[in-house]
Amino acid sequence: MNVDIYFDLSRAVTMIVATIILGWVCRKRRDLFSWLYAYIATTLSQIFRVISKDPLDNFDLIAISLSTLSMILIIIAVSVEYYKTFYSPGKNKIYNLTLLALTAQVFTFGLELLIAFLVITTFFLIFRIFLRKKTPTHAFLCLVLVSGLMNLIASMVNSGGSEGTEQFFQFSSDMMVITLLITGIVAFIEDKITKSEKGYRLAYNKAEFYKDLFVHDINNILQNLEFSLEIMSLELENKEISQKFRNLINLAKKQVDRGAELSINVRRLSDLEVGKNLFTSVNVFNLISKIGKFISERFPDTDLNLNFDSIEKNLEVNANNRLGDVFRILLNNAIRYNDNSEIEVVITASHELKNGVNYKRIEITDNGIGMPDPMKDSVFYKIYEKPKSYKRIGLGLLLVSEVIQSFNGKVWVEDRVKGDYKKGSRFVILLH
Repeated sequence: MNVDIYFDLSRAVTMIVATIILGWVCRKRRDLFSWLYAYIATTLSQIFRVISKDPLDNFDLIAISLSTLSMILIIIAVSVEYYKTFYSPGKNKIYNLTLLALTAQVFTFGLELLIAFLVITTFFLIFRIFLRKKTPTHAFLCLVLVSGLMNLIASMVNSGGSEGTEQFFQFSSDMMVITLLITGIVAFIEDKITKSEKGYRLAYNKAEFYKDLFVHDINNILQNLEFSLEIMSLELENKEISQKFRNLINLAKKQVDRGAELSINVRRLSDLEVGKNLFTSVNVFNLISKIGKFISERFPDTDLNLNFDSIEKNLEVNANNRLGDVFRILLNNAIRYNDNSEIEVVITASHELKNGVNYKRIEITDNGIGMPDPMKDSVFYKIYEKPKSYKRIGLGLLLVSEVIQSFNGKVWVEDRVKGDYKKGSRFVILLH
């Protein structure tokens, strides 16, 4: 008897804790408020079981009635939430379960079989709610109904006085109490996670807003500066001015061009991190031809020798139009970071078998200033992942790395002349 009291007391304490937790969650989760009444009824039922001294005495009958009431309240809770979830004005089908809820108001011990049937029906309703909302709380509420049905069956069997049914009833009661407690805890955790997600989403939306605002406004500023510099150049074209002043104008033009490139890379990199990646077949020769023409027009005063004649004209890779950003950035860098009067860029492509996978190997080799070894890896890292890495030059190579990785490819940089990085760089890209 002492053992039974101990288990009844532990179940009562557990339900009190579960009810407090769910009550706390219901301050923000109004959709779970109707479940709170069922928790309270179950808690009171467990308390009266502790007070009860003999089977089927007054307190035990009150406990049985409250337990039955808790299942009715669960049915009503699911009916209400089902109605709110799926009812919508204008739909042809209106899921009106008010009659079901009102019918279940009469709660007596003799109606347990009917209640069991309603619990089974209600399980399918809560399961459909779970399929719509897909929250962990509603998944556990399905388990609550299963454990409640098991508890009802155990109660009906136990009332027959068969041998061993008392243990089954106690076990089913334990399962229901534990399930209710876990459901309350899950609802509490889910509420905290939901608030955190809302906070992160708000912060993300703010960051996206400021990014778009920055890129848009900075582009307008740069366009005005570029337009002003062009007018200044035309006005001073036939006038005698010092070479130093001309150099300053050219430097300003280059910085404007660099700022425009940076804003493009910021937008493309941000879009790449949040967007979907769809693949298609891309003709490498045609794409390089297009980008090469764009670069030549962008740097008309540059003596650029771009050689990609060795590439097969029908060579295709699994990528998309973002591959054009890769070639654009690498060709831009080959020109910007080059001290030679004649800039040489050689692009080759071949087939390579690496770790049992067939790749297309694309090499872009320049005669620029090159990269020291510590810089070769760090330029491909995100700044927030490697804050102490080698100082990067812009975001271009980071975008190159992110684009190639989105194609399930690989990219790295080598010395054009092994052991002497000052002779130029060779970027190696592997694509499918």
